[in-house]
Amino acid sequence: MRSKLAAVSVGLGVFLIVAAALVRFYAYPVLATVPPDYEGVTKLEATGAEVFNSDPEVLAPETTDLDISSRTIADSGAKTPDGVVVWVNSTTVKRADGSIFQQSRERAPFDAKTGMAVDCKSCDSWTEVAAGDREPAVRKGLIYKFPFNTQKKDYAVWDDTVGKAVDAKFKGEEKIDGLTVYKFVQTIDPTVVETREVPGSVFGSAEASVDADMVYGMTRTFWVEPETGSPVNRVENRTQELQYDGVDVPAFNGTVQYTKAQVDELVSDAKGNSTLLGGMKLVFPGLLLLLGAGLVAGGLVLGRSARQQRAARRDEKALVDA
Repeated sequence: MRSKLAAVSVGLGVFLIVAAALVRFYAYPVLATVPPDYEGVTKLEATGAEVFNSDPEVLAPETTDLDISSRTIADSGAKTPDGVVVWVNSTTVKRADGSIFQQSRERAPFDAKTGMAVDCKSCDSWTEVAAGDREPAVRKGLIYKFPFNTQKKDYAVWDDTVGKAVDAKFKGEEKIDGLTVYKFVQTIDPTVVETREVPGSVFGSAEASVDADMVYGMTRTFWVEPETGSPVNRVENRTQELQYDGVDVPAFNGTVQYTKAQVDELVSDAKGNSTLLGGMKLVFPGLLLLLGAGLVAGGLVLGRSARQQRAARRDEKALVDA
C-alpha cells in the first residue's frame, strides 16, 4: 500500500512542479498582454476651462465646463507583426450646453506587452486632422498605457500636440482607495507648435488676418497600477494660447481629468487584474512548486519506508525458513 501511495505522491508532485513552470512561463505571459479585442470608453471632464469660440459671430475666449468622452476600440483584423495591436481612438469634447467644441480620431499600433509605439507600415497609423482628412503618423514612446510590470523609472510618453515623446518622470508610490499606484509626471514647457491664420480682430488689430503662434504647454500626471501598467487616473494641466504682437488669447486653458466615477471603475478593475497577474507571476507558481516538492519528498520517504518494510519481511521469512 505504501509503495502505491509513494508512486501517486511522486507523480502528483512532479505534475504540480511542471504546472508551476507552465503558470509562470506560459500562462502569465499570455495574460500579461493587451487583448486583441479590447473596447472601452473613458470619461473625462474639465471644470471652468477657458476655450476659444471660433464662431465667426463670436471669435473670443469663453469659460465653460467640458465633458470629454474617449472611445477606444481594437482593430482585431489589422495586419500587424506578432505582438502588435492597433487601437482606434475617437475623442469628443462638449461644452456645458452640449455643443461640440472639439473632435479627433487617431489610429495607433503599439506593442501589446510594453505599450511602446510601433512603426508598422501595414498597420495604417494616422491622425485625423479634419473630418475624413487623415495624415500618416509615426509615433514614439508609450501611447495608451504603461508596460506590464511597470518599473520605478522614467518613461517616454507620446504627446500628439508637440509630435514627440517626452519623459514622464517617476515621482513615487501613492494609494488610491487602497490600491498601490506609481505616480509619473510629464512636463512640456510652453512651445510654439504651429502658426495659424487668425482674424486680426481677435487681437485688436485692424488687419483682416494675422499669423498667430499657437503656444502649448502641459503638465500631465499619471497614476499607474504597476502590475498591469494601466493608468487609473490622469490629470492634465493644459495651457494653449494664440499669441500675436504681445497679445495672448486662450485657446484651451484648463485642467482635464478622469471623472470620479471613471477613477472608481478603473481602480476596481485594476485591483482584480493585478491580483490575478501578481498571483500568476509569483504566488501561484510558488505554492504549486512548494506543494509539488513536498509531495515528491513525501513520496520518496514513503517509497524508502516501503522498501525497508519489504526487506524486513524478507529477513523475517528467511529466519523462519532457516
